[in-house]
Amino acid sequence: MSTTSYIRTQGTIAAIINVVVNSLVTWLSHRPTGFVPLTGNGSMAIDVFVTSIVLPFLVSRCVSKGVRRDLDAGRLGATDEPPGAGRVLSRLPARWWAFGLLTGVGVAVVAVGVLSLLGALGWSGLPLAGFVAFMAVYTGLFGYAMTRWVILRQLTERRAGAAAAGR
Repeated sequence: MSTTSYIRTQGTIAAIINVVVNSLVTWLSHRPTGFVPLTGNGSMAIDVFVTSIVLPFLVSRCVSKGVRRDLDAGRLGATDEPPGAGRVLSRLPARWWAFGLLTGVGVAVVAVGVLSLLGALGWSGLPLAGFVAFMAVYTGLFGYAMTRWVILRQLTERRAGAAAAGR
């Protein structure tokens, strides 16, 4: 399997799982209210912040383990040129927990900043269905992107280790 198709497959799986799980959790958490305020108790800001920290941590753990397993089994080649593995990813931590935590904190800061901007523009919140849809889109796209970043980081790390061993 090519690196590109591996990333697409794993990213799509992660996106689907995140859409289903996070939509269900969002709906169950806010079902009694029918409206989700932008800030305060039971707010969009709290849900987005927590999701932005937890999702990358869990995705990083699961995907890192799977990538290492697939590399060791020969189902994925570390010698393939990873598409889009740039300088930024290679400078982030290779350990799954540090990568997940650092990415999560960064995304949480940006997400809460965006929600604060929406509040400044007069948003007060969303009806439950709107917030469930928002979380489905947010977590689906974020799950896919996070999976892609984790795979590329693991491939970059494996290639760097192979290059160092070959010297």
